[in-house]
Amino acid sequence: MNFLNLGWPEVLLILVLAFVVLGPDKVVQTGRDMGKWFRKISKDETLREVVRTTNEIKRFPQKIFDESMLDLPPHVELERINEEASEENAQTEASQDGSVDGSDNEIPPHSTP
Repeated sequence: MNFLNLGWPEVLLILVLAFVVLGPDKVVQTGRDMGKWFRKISKDETLREVVRTTNEIKRFPQKIFDESMLDLPPHVELERINEEASEENAQTEASQDGSVDGSDNEIPPHSTP
């Protein structure tokens, strides 16, 4: 989990430091205030627009390559090939997991009338 680009150890360290510095009573109130603040910020339309714009900027070079039909740089092409291969492997594994004993290729016994 990454929250604000922080992992679990960093979040835990911040919580322990807050508990030591603020004390048990103020930690609860501060947590409540921060929760209200995060909720207010997450519902803010300006922040949502910033996130959308950031995502568009991140995807813009790929969009240009796709629209221009140019060859991608080798490292980007390798990443794309690896992603496609891993997706195919996942689909193959999923289809193989569907058969319990792997006997899908066996011919069923013929019954006589």
